[in-house]
Amino acid sequence: MSIQSLSALCGLLLVAGCAGSASLDVPEQTAAPVEVRVEASPDVAGTPVGSAMLVAVNRVRAAGATCGDVWHPPVRPLSWDHRLERAAQGHARDMVRHAHFEHRGTDGRDPGERARHAGYHWWAVAENIARHQSTVDQVMRDWLASPDHCRQLLSPKYVELGAAESGGYWSQMFAVSRG
Repeated sequence: MSIQSLSALCGLLLVAGCAGSASLDVPEQTAAPVEVRVEASPDVAGTPVGSAMLVAVNRVRAAGATCGDVWHPPVRPLSWDHRLERAAQGHARDMVRHAHFEHRGTDGRDPGERARHAGYHWWAVAENIARHQSTVDQVMRDWLASPDHCRQLLSPKYVELGAAESGGYWSQMFAVSRG
């Protein structure tokens, strides 16, 4: 099965936050249980975590979800973008290195500036961040339990994803390229 076919079979998951960004700081596992199973996939992303994240996000997007009290129907799957992955990885590493949990990095860059710096020229961009989760399953459950993150995961606006984890800090970037 091709990667495109796999992506088409999986659903997309975006969560809309304030000004296109949402953060999640969960010191303990407090999210309501949400069934999100991640299966092995081809290494479409640069890392196994990235590949697992793409599968998990697309599975949620394919199924739809209730974010807060609002049902969000299924939306098209996301494609992986290595430039967004680089931007997410840089931010995750920056957050863990400096114990800094914000959308603006310690270098002053916001998600859009990080994406541009990684070579991604976007029309729309958003970011979810989280910390204190050790697996893709845990971070996805927590993002789905947060209405803002859940809406971002299910936003039909975005078509590409890049994500990374470093030391329990997670960054997930959604975008649409200018073309």
